[in-house]
Amino acid sequence: MVPARLRLRHRRLRLWSVALAVALAGAARLAVVDRQSLWADEVFSLAMATGHSLEHAAAEANAGLGDYVEPAGPAPAAAFRRYAEHEEPAAGPGRVLRAVRLSDTSPPLYYLLLHGWTRAAGTGDVALRLFSVLWSLATLPVLATLAARLGGPGAVLPACTLFAVVPVGVLYSTEGRMYSMLWFLASALVLLTLDLGRPERRGLREVGWAVTAAAGLLTHYFFVFVWAACAAWLAARGPAPRRRRLAVAAVVTGLLVAWWYVLVPETLGRWRVTAGWLDGPRTPALAGAPFQLAWGLLTGDPGPHVTARARPGWLPSGTLAAILVGVVARGQVRALTAGRRRLVWLWWLAPCAGVALFDVLLGTRASLVAPRYVLAALPAALLLVALGLARLPGAARAALLALLVLGWVPSLRALARSESRAFEPFRKIGAILESSRGASDVMIVHSIPSGVIGLARHLGGDAALASWVPQLGRRVVPDDLEALEAGRRRTVLVIVHAVGAPAPQEAWLRAHATLLAEVRLEAARLLAFGPAPAPTARPGPGTAR
Repeated sequence: MVPARLRLRHRRLRLWSVALAVALAGAARLAVVDRQSLWADEVFSLAMATGHSLEHAAAEANAGLGDYVEPAGPAPAAAFRRYAEHEEPAAGPGRVLRAVRLSDTSPPLYYLLLHGWTRAAGTGDVALRLFSVLWSLATLPVLATLAARLGGPGAVLPACTLFAVVPVGVLYSTEGRMYSMLWFLASALVLLTLDLGRPERRGLREVGWAVTAAAGLLTHYFFVFVWAACAAWLAARGPAPRRRRLAVAAVVTGLLVAWWYVLVPETLGRWRVTAGWLDGPRTPALAGAPFQLAWGLLTGDPGPHVTARARPGWLPSGTLAAILVGVVARGQVRALTAGRRRLVWLWWLAPCAGVALFDVLLGTRASLVAPRYVLAALPAALLLVALGLARLPGAARAALLALLVLGWVPSLRALARSESRAFEPFRKIGAILESSRGASDVMIVHSIPSGVIGLARHLGGDAALASWVPQLGRRVVPDDLEALEAGRRRTVLVIVHAVGAPAPQEAWLRAHATLLAEVRLEAARLLAFGPAPAPTARPGPGTAR
């Protein structure tokens, strides 16, 4: 039995650790939150939350319900920006559900909550990202409680500090997507799983577990791997009464998500603008992808989503190796992997193995091109590092924690200085176009709808913009090009986030117009064309030379 005075001391330590981590996390995130413009996926989040479908087939568009429609000719940039803004009066939750069903391959809970948030806070870049920041900060107290229960007071400060400043955490907690919400729900589910596994616990624990599990499953389909890890751990705990409680909780979870999951076959089977983006050739790298994903979570690697300058260097990996050596040397491996701590190992490994299994079954390359799909396991990876540090003497623990944080500083600095996400500098593109555009210019944006909208958000409302979404099949070369550039002083072709679709309009313009300028900005290209020079008449016979 722990003395009351010691329990009070541990509680104060936990509160101070959380307070310090919140301050660190807030500082790191505020340095990044408005540094880069939104990229296409974040614009997509705003479209869903405001009730606008973007990824449907052109023939299915219903303009009256806010669906994206590609205008026949140039339209003001303001006409495209409205797809990421609330209407007057604002669309209701039913429109949000419809948009998600038509356009997305994720469940709707995040978008429904974001709908309410943006109606109160607005649809600006910072407002969108602050919603994610708040979810990440809410995760800290839950993570601190898990660290205290599984590793004692010595694990609390490391767990909170690591989560506050890990580069991948800073990146995705300042992104307008559902990943930081997944961290909170996954951490809460694991905490409730520990409670459900204690024989003295009774009452409404099963209901709380089921509600949290349902919330996760209605936020991202790959949350199922976290749920499976928790269910497997509870099932293995025996005896029969615990398994019965698990069965009850699982049934309640199923009932809570059934209203959406009955639509999954129809929803996932729909044609979309970005259909097949996870497809690609099978390569030997897929075999090692699960291990790379798992290790990347431990080192805090944000993956290919950012510039290489923001990738952690050798110091985090070396520090993790030193922690492992210290744990082995002190004979603490068994203590680190036994009992309730096994749940954390399952939480860390199940999403990595699950995405690899997804690739095998569906022939995709998600584990190579979308490492963000395992982000629900990030708190588990950091918690394991914290548990390892807690097994070391105080001086060694502090030194290795400081080394790990120090190894992340260059990545954090690079994130704070980076001007784009996913190599899509919409803000910079808009500034260049605005500084040089004339009243008779037309800008043709070769992209998917969220890319067109993302650029329109950084142009003057009267800028003439022509959407060219090749997947919709609404435009042909040369007829549409000739119509779009007719009477225009200059035609600017912007190619960004086209999801692999070719741009035949570039070759036609190069052959039939005059290339005035060409600029490459990360993954985007800008090409400015003027009218083709008039052909010079050849002198006839007898003409003076």
